[in-house]
Amino acid sequence: MSVPTQDVLIVHPNEGRRAALAEVLGVHRVVAVESQVEATRRMEATAPTLIIAPPENARRFLRHVDRAAPEAVRVFVCAQSDRQGLEELVETAAEGHVFNTLDDGLTVSELGRRLTNILQHRSSARVTPASSLSVHFRLNGVTHQAGCLDVGNFGAALRVPLTASIGAFLQGTVLEDLTFERHGKKVLQVPRAFIRHAQQVQASSQSYLRLGIAWSDGLEEATAPPTSRMRDPVIVLALLRKAVRRETPIWLHFLDTPSSHFRLEAPVVELQDGRAVLRGFNDGAFPADAGDVLQLTFEVGGQSYTGATSVLRRGDNGAFLSVPRSVGLQNRRGLQRFRLGPDHRFLVTFNAPVNGERITRSVLDLSGRGFAFPFDASCEVLPAGSQLEVALLLPDGSEVPCRAEVRSVDAVNTDSRFDRSLRPYRCGVRLLEVPPKVRDAIHDAFMASRSGASRDGGREKLIDIWKMMEESHYTFHPDYPFGGEAGYLDALEHTHQRLAEAKDLGRSILYADSGAIMGHVGGLRMHSGSWLVQHLAVRPGFHRHEQIANDLTALAVEMGEAIEDVEFLRYMWRSDNRWPNRLGTWLARVMENRGFSMLRTFHYMRLALEGAPEVPATTLTVREGRPEDRAWLEAHLRAKGEVVRVLAEDLQAEPDAEDRMRARFAAAGLYRDRRMFVVDGEDGPLALALVEEASPGLSFIEVTNGFWLEVADRSNPKTEEALLALVRRCIEHARGRGRPSAVALVADEDAPLLARLGFGDNGRFCEWIFHRSMVRRWCDLWRSLFERLSRPRRATAEDPSCT
Repeated sequence: MSVPTQDVLIVHPNEGRRAALAEVLGVHRVVAVESQVEATRRMEATAPTLIIAPPENARRFLRHVDRAAPEAVRVFVCAQSDRQGLEELVETAAEGHVFNTLDDGLTVSELGRRLTNILQHRSSARVTPASSLSVHFRLNGVTHQAGCLDVGNFGAALRVPLTASIGAFLQGTVLEDLTFERHGKKVLQVPRAFIRHAQQVQASSQSYLRLGIAWSDGLEEATAPPTSRMRDPVIVLALLRKAVRRETPIWLHFLDTPSSHFRLEAPVVELQDGRAVLRGFNDGAFPADAGDVLQLTFEVGGQSYTGATSVLRRGDNGAFLSVPRSVGLQNRRGLQRFRLGPDHRFLVTFNAPVNGERITRSVLDLSGRGFAFPFDASCEVLPAGSQLEVALLLPDGSEVPCRAEVRSVDAVNTDSRFDRSLRPYRCGVRLLEVPPKVRDAIHDAFMASRSGASRDGGREKLIDIWKMMEESHYTFHPDYPFGGEAGYLDALEHTHQRLAEAKDLGRSILYADSGAIMGHVGGLRMHSGSWLVQHLAVRPGFHRHEQIANDLTALAVEMGEAIEDVEFLRYMWRSDNRWPNRLGTWLARVMENRGFSMLRTFHYMRLALEGAPEVPATTLTVREGRPEDRAWLEAHLRAKGEVVRVLAEDLQAEPDAEDRMRARFAAAGLYRDRRMFVVDGEDGPLALALVEEASPGLSFIEVTNGFWLEVADRSNPKTEEALLALVRRCIEHARGRGRPSAVALVADEDAPLLARLGFGDNGRFCEWIFHRSMVRRWCDLWRSLFERLSRPRRATAEDPSCT
């Protein structure tokens, strides 16, 4: 799979500019000359594919090109300040010559990028549609209809009736909302394209306007992931050092001109006078002066970072810039991609949308909502925006039909030291609908790609996992004590099997060694858009205990991120468990991001209902919650700054998310719901209780069957009486549901009251909730911490182990 090497002829009077252009086009056969006379001799010897020239004597030069290299793509580089050159190009275009124009004031790296795009258009195959395609597009607010002559991966040729004004189709004009249809069915949809050339064709039947258009190699996302901000200067400096170390492009632009970027070449982070600074160069003269404030942008690991920097000074050894104090973080992709393991191969088969050719390819990588596969752009046409009816061959041998859309077409860089002719392309595809069987196969492949020792625990009997948990001394599930399995195991097994079938609601992940279960972790859709990591248990061992816990926890978090509609990740730990508490609070402190994360504490209190004392009655009335109570609760929590809790726990005024969650669990044969009990005050609710309800065993500590208390005003003299009435009602409700206990998850202020009512305090818990956009950073911090812990100690003379 290769695209033939392009022959490029560069004409430029400036020797440095010629050398720089030749360098950025180094994957092609480049000839650089100083004058148009010498260029003409070169063309007569070998016809180039691309010609780059200045605007001087453009018309005379193009006449030589038409004779010696009629198929060559012509590009004139002309600075915007060169009025004479621009006038020459306008007059040349008026004579009917077709060419591209680039600003000579652009940096060489930007010129190289645009020239590469032009060559992509040239190298891409162009095919005639198997049957006629009708095209609709908008120009200046007017909808036009056209025919399609041919289509390539990055552009097309349209047949536009001459009823339209020719003057409206100038080079560079934007066409919007292009739709290619065959027999009323959409084949290709492009949001925006540019006119490259327009030519009137005198045909015997009917004259028409031949319109050459081009579009980008990818579609913009309809909605961008939210941006969070990192304010720790140490972390910002570490990210910048990582970007420099990986030779990631670092781009700069002025704050008032975000569309014009220039690249910082050869960046280095160094210390000067005890202060970290960023030093680098730019092709030609550095466009900013000392004191200018610029926006700095770079990408690392699929995440984009943006921050403000200032030019400290300029000199012969480069420009010196300050390190940003904070950076905005945004995921470039909504879902992470992963490479497939040898036991999880996918094949995709479909008919090419333009010419109907049958294509079968092996999938290169996957995400929860799409995949990528290789193709040969020199003979295959799959432009971004193509609508595909694909059949996915899954690792188990079954074939599932899906609807998909091509989102990107990218050239894959190869090491030119070995084969300069090899330029493979990859096609990025988004699945418009993901059947459950495909979704589960993708998640299984993701698990295998992350950890070869991990496997789906849903395929195991719960009793085997339960025995491992007992051996690992996992003792905190008060309603399910070891040794009493006869009274509860059947109910837990039912829940375990239902979750194994509905994998987007919960996951059981095992870590195995030689067939023996060494560790377990679970994931649960706690609410409609939040994923709870729970049930971590590992057999005791020397050092391996920590490594297995590391792998399982990271995998459970990443599994939650791999589910597209999960927005928040969460996990709990007991604050008296020193190691998890130390690790969890450190991560929460380092990653704290207002509006995207939340750390909360609560007491886990439990009352065994058998033989429990009666709670004293009160004069206050407890009623069921109403829609206006939901609106009050949302406003109350937002006023407290707990926006993350509102979003992560479906506490919005409208119960749509809660209704969807209830329906999804019911479809899987499980139960999940929430009740609200309210005690009224003079001006609205005085206090209320949120009662979670679920099938037994969704959470072994039954936080999905516990209640939370929320108080409007603790200074109110009736607050304690209201809480007493609510607790009494929650106990009666738990008893009416046949629960063995009432579980309360309460704040520090309410723990003494429940203790007086007979609730046992099982410890203070912490819970960390964070947005999915922070998962990549969480994984980096998590793994780096365990890597430091697993490093062997350096032997010293005092260390007896070194003798």
